[in-house]
Amino acid sequence: MKSRLFGVLLFIETMALLITAAVSWFYHVRCGENDYPAFLISAAITGGVGLVLYVYGRVRKTPIDNDDTFVIVSLSWVLYSIFGMLPFLLSGAIDNITDAFFETISGFTTTGSTILQNVDQQTHGILFWRSVMQWLGGLGIVVFTLAFIPTVTKGSRKATLFAAEAPGMSVEKLSPSMHVTSRILWSIYIFMTVLCAFFYALGPMSVFDAVCHAFTTISTGGFSTHQESLAFYHSDYIEYVAVAFMILSAINFSMFYFLFSGRWDLLRKNEEVRVYLRSIFVLTLLFAGLFLLAPHVNGVTEEQLASYPKGGKEVLETSFFHVASMLSNTGFASQNSNYDLWGMLFVIPTLLMQIVGGCAGSASGGIKIVRVMVIIRFIKNAFNELIHPTGFFTVKISGQTIDEVTVRRVCNFLAWFMIIFILNVIVLSMAGMGLEDSSIAFLTCFSNLGLGSGATGPSACMADLPMAAKWILSADMLLGRLEIITVLLIFFRSTWVTTKGVRS
Repeated sequence: MKSRLFGVLLFIETMALLITAAVSWFYHVRCGENDYPAFLISAAITGGVGLVLYVYGRVRKTPIDNDDTFVIVSLSWVLYSIFGMLPFLLSGAIDNITDAFFETISGFTTTGSTILQNVDQQTHGILFWRSVMQWLGGLGIVVFTLAFIPTVTKGSRKATLFAAEAPGMSVEKLSPSMHVTSRILWSIYIFMTVLCAFFYALGPMSVFDAVCHAFTTISTGGFSTHQESLAFYHSDYIEYVAVAFMILSAINFSMFYFLFSGRWDLLRKNEEVRVYLRSIFVLTLLFAGLFLLAPHVNGVTEEQLASYPKGGKEVLETSFFHVASMLSNTGFASQNSNYDLWGMLFVIPTLLMQIVGGCAGSASGGIKIVRVMVIIRFIKNAFNELIHPTGFFTVKISGQTIDEVTVRRVCNFLAWFMIIFILNVIVLSMAGMGLEDSSIAFLTCFSNLGLGSGATGPSACMADLPMAAKWILSADMLLGRLEIITVLLIFFRSTWVTTKGVRS
C-alpha cells in the first residue's frame, strides 16, 4: 500500500511537470526558449518510477498503520524534492545537485530561500515550476491526494495521514469524511489562488507573473519571477494586493469555510485569529514607531537613515507590508523592505515574527500563534499554582479547555525546537558559518521563511553558503514544514520494525 501511494504521489508530480512543459512549449514558440525537453524528460522519469511503485504496491496489498503514515508523509516530501530538482539540472538552470536540491526543497516546503542570483534571466518554464512547487507544498502534497484521489488510501488511516502533514496542534475536521475535509480546504485554496491572480493581473503584472505570484502568495512561499521580488513593479497597488492575500493565507483555512457557510459565530470565537490580526496592527505601529525613533538613537549610520521610508504614508505602508510579509512567513520584498539596511533595532523583532508565524491550519510557517498562546497560559498557570496550591487551573483557547495531552505535545514541540536549534548552531558552525549566521539561518529555514539576516539576509544569496550548510538547512526546512515529530519518528526503530519483521 505504501508503494502504491508513493506511485500516485509521483503521478501527481508528473502531471505538474507536464503542465509546466506545456507552459514551456508555449514560450518556446513565442520567445524561442528551449527548456521544454527538460520538463518532458523529468516527467517521463518521474512517471516511470511512479508506475513501478504503483504496480509493486498493487501486488503487495498491506494496510497502512499509524507508523506507516509518518514514513509516507516524510519520504513523499523527499521524493518530490529529488524528482523536482531534475528540471533545474537538465535545463542547466542549476549546475550541481546540492544547489538543485536546496532550491527544490525550499520550493516545496514554501521556505523561499534561493540560490539563484539571476532570477530575471531564467526561462518561463523554470519560473513557473518554482511557483508550482510552492503552490503544491502550501497546503500539502498528501492532503492533495486525500482530496482528489481518496480511493488510493481506501481502508487506510486518512485522519492520521492528514494530521502528519497538516500544520498545527490538531486536525479540525470539517466533515465526517477526511477526504471531504481535504477537498473543502483545497477548494478554498484554489479559489483564493484564482482570486489573487485576478487582482494581480489588474495591476502592472503580466498574466504569467500574476499566476506565478498568486501561487507563491497563497502558499506563503515568496518565490518571485524577478530578483527584486515585488519591488520590481514599483506599484503600491501590487503591494496592497500582496498584503491582503498574505494576511488571509496565514489564517486557518477552516475559518473561510465557516465564513462561506454562514457560521460566523465560530469565526468570531476563534481567539487565535483575533490575536493574529491584533498582532499585525500592534506590530505595524511598533515598526512605524521604530522608524521615527531610530534617527535619534546613537550609532545609527547615514546609510541606515537613507534606507528608512520618508514621510508618514510611506512609513506606515512599509511597516504594514513588512509585518504582513514576515508574520505570514511569505518573505516578499517591497520597494523599501531591505531590513538588513535598517539596523539591528529592526532585525530582532523581524526574527521574532518569523519564528512565531501565522495561524495553525494555514499555509504559513513558524511555530504558530496558538502554540505561543498555549505555552504562555501554561506558564501563567504554573505561577498561579504556586500562589494558590489548592487551586485547579486549565489552559483555555477560544473558550475551550485544552486537554493535557495537547499541552504536553506543545511543550514537547518547543523542547525539540530548542534541542534542534542548539545542535544546528553547533553543526552549522562546524560547516563554516559564523555563530550569529548559524543561529539566524536555522531559525529562518525552520520557520519556512527563508530570509534571515547577514549571510541569509535580503542582500545575501544562499549560493554563497558552504555545501554542507545547504544540506543541513534543507533538512531544517523539512523539519519546520512537517513540524519536527513527523520527521523524527522515521528515525525510530519501532517505526520500521514490528514483531513480525521489517515493514514493507
